[in-house]
Amino acid sequence: MRLKDRVALVTGAGSGIGAATVGLFAQEGARVVISDRSVEAARQVARQVRDSGGDVHVAIGDVTSRADAERIVAETVRHYGALDVLVNSAGITGRQVRQGADFEEVFDTVIDVNLKGTYLMCWFAVPEMKKRGRGSIVNLSSIIGLVGHPLSDGFNPYPASKGGVLQLTRDLGINQARFGIRTNCICPGFTRTALTRGITEDPKLLATLEGLHPMGRLGEPEEIAKAALFLASDDASFVTGAYLAVDGGYTAR
Repeated sequence: MRLKDRVALVTGAGSGIGAATVGLFAQEGARVVISDRSVEAARQVARQVRDSGGDVHVAIGDVTSRADAERIVAETVRHYGALDVLVNSAGITGRQVRQGADFEEVFDTVIDVNLKGTYLMCWFAVPEMKKRGRGSIVNLSSIIGLVGHPLSDGFNPYPASKGGVLQLTRDLGINQARFGIRTNCICPGFTRTALTRGITEDPKLLATLEGLHPMGRLGEPEEIAKAALFLASDDASFVTGAYLAVDGGYTAR
């Protein structure tokens, strides 16, 4: 078990990549805190993991809130006594912003969730990891943090938010390494989750996206979770400030 006796906190854990990560981490021996804005979604994931013998705890909150981010980390430490791994999986695209929002509100909301939320969770997690003299942070960026968006007009805030996550990862990775804290990020290709449902339900658009991936398909949440497991575990003990593209060859084209 690669995460035996480790305590992991996963945000955005009520669905998609976050939920898959919770399940895999629990299988690998971690005690996992499931954090999400949705009470029902988080509890459903918790029920599924517990039914499989996993040890999980639910901490509801909004990563864009400083108070919530601080409380989620504090609750993790209070419940399990430590924090060893943080996976920042909470994310949003412009399609999830409320209907009728203008361009500025869309920008602010996407940046708040994807970049500020990741920043806040890291801010409060790092001091707890320093107490342990070790830690692993895994941020979820995107291939769209590396290259332009194929469906954008240039004003899509998603690429900027995910590019920011990548640079935050590099900066934390080199500056916290001396404390035994590794920070890395995953750049998934287009993956079948609730965030992509709006574009994958269109057969023509789906075919276009599949064609952009040399492997000819989209990713699955479980495939991204396996990359998170590698970065979170001691298998990646000499890896920090790095990104791992899990994209079916998208960025190698």
